[in-house]
Amino acid sequence: MLHWDIISEHNAILLFCSRFPVLFKFIAGFFLVLLVEASTSSCPVLECWFVQEKAGRGGGLTGATTQEKSLLHIQTDAQSHDAKTPTDINPERVYFVTDPAATLCHHSLNPPRGSVKKPQCEINPFLPQPSSLTWVASLTDSALSPIYLDAEWFSSAFQGLNEQLGISTITRAPTGSKEHNVILSVTSKTLSVKSRLGEPVLLDCGFWADPSSPLSGSGFAVEWRYQFRGNGRVVVAYDGKRDRLADTQEEGAMLDFDGLHKKGNASLILQEAKVRHSGTYICSVYLPYLLAQV
Repeated sequence: MLHWDIISEHNAILLFCSRFPVLFKFIAGFFLVLLVEASTSSCPVLECWFVQEKAGRGGGLTGATTQEKSLLHIQTDAQSHDAKTPTDINPERVYFVTDPAATLCHHSLNPPRGSVKKPQCEINPFLPQPSSLTWVASLTDSALSPIYLDAEWFSSAFQGLNEQLGISTITRAPTGSKEHNVILSVTSKTLSVKSRLGEPVLLDCGFWADPSSPLSGSGFAVEWRYQFRGNGRVVVAYDGKRDRLADTQEEGAMLDFDGLHKKGNASLILQEAKVRHSGTYICSVYLPYLLAQV
């Protein structure tokens, strides 16, 4: 009986196609388009602001800043480029960013064509340097800076549509090149959180480090800092290289150390929400000489 049903349906389809060939071609093409669109995922081309400090007459920095329109072509692997540059963007501010983790390919950074709302993006020049913080200093025990640091570094901040995602990246390119690689990315899916008093709260934070970078095998550090009306405090800080918590840990604040080391899960867990917890929290992740925060 089953075999008969299949044969019958097959014959019915053949009969339909023979009677309505044009309509069948349209339907087949429609389904083909749907399948292609469903199976193809593209990384965005992001319009950003490139912000840097102005140089003074004597060559020093004046404190004032300039901003230029910039374009980031995001990709998950290095490839040849044949992209057209909009007339209102300086070709010198067009960059190609390879992100193997595909963090920057999140749908909130890639709105539909013609969308009025756009993701937010800002790029700043970045200077790799060691940190003097107690829970970070162990990452740069050596007094010598690796030759690897002699390159062009950017720090970039992204915010997806409707505050779905916040991302901070540190990228590196050989001097004079426009092709950057993401070395460190930090993300958060909880840019705004509401909770009832007494309930546990999870503040999301995750990070990815390029395993091919010589900096990724030398340990990491994580810091959560609270800020409210100009006042701030360290909630929890962790030296991942030495597997040590800083003495500043706040009561009721926790990290998932297993998830932190295995998956880069740096989320903060507040066991019980209190009035004093209301405010802004910053998740900072350190690699040797590098810092990214959301």
